[in-house]
Amino acid sequence: MNSSHVQHDPDLYLRHLDNEYTLKAWPVVLFLSILMLVGFTGNSLVCYVYLLKFKQSALRCYILALATFDLVICVLCIPTEIADVRYNYTFGLSKLCMILRFLETFSAFASATILLAVAVDRYRMICRLFHKQTTPSMAKVIIAVCSITTFIMSLPTVAFYGSRTEMTDDVHINGSVCTISDDYTGTPYPLIYNGVQFFIFFSSTLSLSVLYGLIWRRVVRQDKRMKATKQCNLNIQDEPGTTSNMIPWTSNLSPKSECNISPCKKNDSDIVENDQNIERKIEYKPIPTSLAEGLKGAHGSLPKGESDMSSSDMTTVESCEDDNTCLHEGTPALGSQSNRILLKFGRTKSPGTFTPSHGDKTSQKTTTMMFLITLVFVLSFLPHLGLMVTRAVNKNVFEDLHGVGFIVFNVFLRSYFINSVSNPILYSFCSVRFRQELTQLCRSMSRNT
Repeated sequence: MNSSHVQHDPDLYLRHLDNEYTLKAWPVVLFLSILMLVGFTGNSLVCYVYLLKFKQSALRCYILALATFDLVICVLCIPTEIADVRYNYTFGLSKLCMILRFLETFSAFASATILLAVAVDRYRMICRLFHKQTTPSMAKVIIAVCSITTFIMSLPTVAFYGSRTEMTDDVHINGSVCTISDDYTGTPYPLIYNGVQFFIFFSSTLSLSVLYGLIWRRVVRQDKRMKATKQCNLNIQDEPGTTSNMIPWTSNLSPKSECNISPCKKNDSDIVENDQNIERKIEYKPIPTSLAEGLKGAHGSLPKGESDMSSSDMTTVESCEDDNTCLHEGTPALGSQSNRILLKFGRTKSPGTFTPSHGDKTSQKTTTMMFLITLVFVLSFLPHLGLMVTRAVNKNVFEDLHGVGFIVFNVFLRSYFINSVSNPILYSFCSVRFRQELTQLCRSMSRNT
């Protein structure tokens, strides 16, 4: 079929232009296809493992919600985006154009709001441990509110996005690309909406930075206190005539109370007096009988209120991984009508050796994982937003790109899809429990085959 016949038939000519564009953009199609396959596999595994293998917790609800939105991206948005690249000059006429832009905006907003909720949950877990924590029921309500809110916020894309006329080499034939529709081109409404989106992204990023900054500061301070307490225990052990296995500590002790511990008195009576000074600042919760007897043997007596403690007053300690309920299972429960401080004890492998509780380590590791997920989310959107702002300032700046520049531009324009693929990879690197469950799943599948 000769070129003159193609140019006289609009459908054939536009199909010809689609094929030419696909040949130039095949690396972009390959890039999106890899993201789709990896993201679908990874997020499906996340849903399976966290839904069936992890126990109920607020963090589990958040992770499942993120994985669900990522699956929507991988199953619906990325394939539709591939179709947009493949049929660049005709896809704007399809109803899928409007659906694609709506789902992309909705999933991005929903993920951002859930990550913000996770940051607040991590902040309360680390910095406000003795306040009421997020329960699974509360987390589900938060996820529902986030979803409904972002759904409403994404509705303007249904009106703004659609078919926009694209000029071709033939003045009598025009293409149709999927972007801001002709009805709103030149109006201030899309610019206002994009400005609101950028403001939401900026304010969310700022809020996330502040929250994780406060968490980091709290963790650093707590590590310093733990090191000071460990040194004190070592000094007590080295003092002649003293017997010390462990001195209790709490993450809410003030620096002055730590100074009361650090001088490390030279005899048992001074140690008892020192503990009583701390006891006046905090109110002890029940501790196990074995631990109470150990403290009694080391100090000669127990602080007021500890003589009648029994192991039945303690919740069961359970070994777990990446679950924010673990922090509470290994520590005493807070009274319903009390402002008592939760007393934590380090675990000792040998006399004088102090290590932080398992709940603290697990909580900090989980917080680090969620921080990395948030960081990747923000970084994955930066290239896309940068190109959108540049194009808003100068509409023709990217019109004449060819070769590598054309490929890089189209990949960066869709950089936000990377976020939907990266989360399962981060879970695999950061969560020992997740890796163990995946290994066990692979072994069971290999045995069945």
